Amino acid sequence: MRFDQKTVGIVLTVLVVFVVGGLMVERTVEFLNSDFSNNETDFRGFLIQIFAHILTIIGWLFIIIAAFLKGHFNDIEKPKTDILELEEKIRKKEIMDRKGG
Repeated sequence: MRFDQKTVGIVLTVLVVFVVGGLMVERTVEFLNSDFSNNETDFRGFLIQIFAHILTIIGWLFIIIAAFLKGHFNDIEKPKTDILELEEKIRKKEIMDRKGG
């Protein structure tokens, strides 16, 4: 079975979101099972940390979706071939400069 690039990108994105989300849930359950009633600042710091993680996940999702909609995943081989062609042009120019100079 052959998967296209879009399917692989979507699957990897979903996996990353679920792994990070699972770690956040695990940390939340662990924190809530501990005795946090003695120190309120620990709980506030924990909420800020969870909020920061959520905003980070949302930010990365927006970046990935924007790149997908702009077509950056259509031809992922093109940058590689562009670099190789540029390297070939540079080498030819260097050879011409050595012969001419």
